[in-house]
Amino acid sequence: MIDRFNEIAAFSPYGGTLLRQRVEGRTADRDEPENVLEVRGGAARDMYVYVPASGCPDAKQCQVLMVLGDAPGEAAAREAMETYGLAALAEDRHFILVFPDPAEGGWDAVNGEEDMDFLSRCFMALPATGGKVGGFIGMIFYAGLTPGACAFLMTMTAKRPTHVAGILLGTALPDGYDIPEGVGAPQAAWLCGRIPAAEAYLARVNRSGAGVTDGPVTVYTGGENHNVRHMVYDGPLTAEAFSLCWDRLFSETRRWSNDTYGTYQARTDFEARGFIAHVGDASLSVNNGFPHTWYEYVPPQLRGGTEKVPLVFYFHGIGCVPLYGAEQSGWHDIADRDGFIVVYPRPAVNKMWNVWDDPVLPSDHAFILALLERLKETYPIDETRVYVTGFSMGGMMTHSLACAYPELFAAAAPCNGFNWGYLTDIRTKIGALPGKVSVPDGPYAKVSRVRRLADRKKAERDWRMPVIQNAGLLDGTWPMTPEKDPMSFLDTLDFWKGYNGVPITPLTPTGPYESGLAADESFYDGADRRFLHQRWYSGDGGPALLELVLAKRMPHALDLRQIELAWQFIRKFSRTADGSLHIDR
Repeated sequence: MIDRFNEIAAFSPYGGTLLRQRVEGRTADRDEPENVLEVRGGAARDMYVYVPASGCPDAKQCQVLMVLGDAPGEAAAREAMETYGLAALAEDRHFILVFPDPAEGGWDAVNGEEDMDFLSRCFMALPATGGKVGGFIGMIFYAGLTPGACAFLMTMTAKRPTHVAGILLGTALPDGYDIPEGVGAPQAAWLCGRIPAAEAYLARVNRSGAGVTDGPVTVYTGGENHNVRHMVYDGPLTAEAFSLCWDRLFSETRRWSNDTYGTYQARTDFEARGFIAHVGDASLSVNNGFPHTWYEYVPPQLRGGTEKVPLVFYFHGIGCVPLYGAEQSGWHDIADRDGFIVVYPRPAVNKMWNVWDDPVLPSDHAFILALLERLKETYPIDETRVYVTGFSMGGMMTHSLACAYPELFAAAAPCNGFNWGYLTDIRTKIGALPGKVSVPDGPYAKVSRVRRLADRKKAERDWRMPVIQNAGLLDGTWPMTPEKDPMSFLDTLDFWKGYNGVPITPLTPTGPYESGLAADESFYDGADRRFLHQRWYSGDGGPALLELVLAKRMPHALDLRQIELAWQFIRKFSRTADGSLHIDR
């Protein structure tokens, strides 16, 4: 896949230059959700970084290729770039090249811990380099140019696969080297020539079947997850092999940190799929003509049609961009199957949703409402079936819109986010957000606009809003106990209980379920029983209007199966013209 769709957003004043960067023995963690490695200290070394002059996508969409050889220094890095045409490839495909210096004795394939720590520090140091550009941990790729480097990569694959999205082995492994047993996690890989030991290891951990020959490449697909593949190239490592590896494997590979050893999900070729980009579009005439960005996806079978179809808004997390949210959630794949339109918007400023609708920042509420009107003018939207969903601060935006505009949205599916827009104000909560988030000085409201609006509408009419809340059990919140800060999750659930007429029961941390919550119904979803699913009923004989799904082994992330559960929940509900809920039983 050659990506021409992701917005090129990061440009370096040193783009096109190979920069030397000292990587100190201690590199501080970046306070950036979903993009932080555990970094341990070690000996300081150099790395050489090439950031393309053509620019890179946002860090959450930017790929990094670390090239490992036996010789340190700038000359060795330049030789590798020239031999394999790497500068031209990076310029055309918009990725970052990194050449980490090996230690004096070469890459340690026996233990490897210090070298692995060094590579983690290299990634974490990227934004501080002269290039000022970073990448995403789920898209760090490695290429070994020598037997020693290839052996080290196999050791890292066996021991620390979580942030090894893919490896390229450019040559055979050294005589006498044995791949460690490791943790047995799947691994995407490209092999130049037959490397029997590596092939046997990859076939085992990927549970691959027979290979399929496609030109000079034999492709082996994982038996349990078809998004993990290893490929054997019929020939030595050349510039052509690098280019083929990039286009056929690395560019289509992403490892999300949503399980113990991550999960490979298919990347999206947005251009081929027919996404429609609105980048810096000021035509909505809101926020004083502020240019807003959003991406629309209409499944092929709906294009040009006149039958009314549902609409889903998906709001990405803080520090992210819409296309990252698209690949994270996969809503467009469900849209293809079940026939609805999905839209991925971007906040006005700071990559942070103004969930309070505070006047100190542009109104993302006004943006979404105007966008909804535009979409209804453009497509045959079923106004009774408009849904909101999102991740992290996008989950907060989901809560915010759902309680402020119950007349517009039929159901909500927030993921890993609290109802801060209602429960808090921007002044007290802005400092709790990760990263360098700032807002201009202004008259902060002690009670948010969202709360005032939601309370007024609730007083005028006893609205109901179906909500399914997704989260991970390793998200720093669960299990909840009276001694542990619930980080607003308990308050959020209690808010929706009260909103939907569900009796508010006390916390029961000694209960049998991992959430520490009592529910009317609790069970496990998934063949692996990964998802604790809890429901609360209003007592009127109708379906549950509040559900909670918690994923085992998952930190601040998403599992695509949670998105499927969310869709199966919200799709049952529609908002009739008089504002009441219709339920498809």
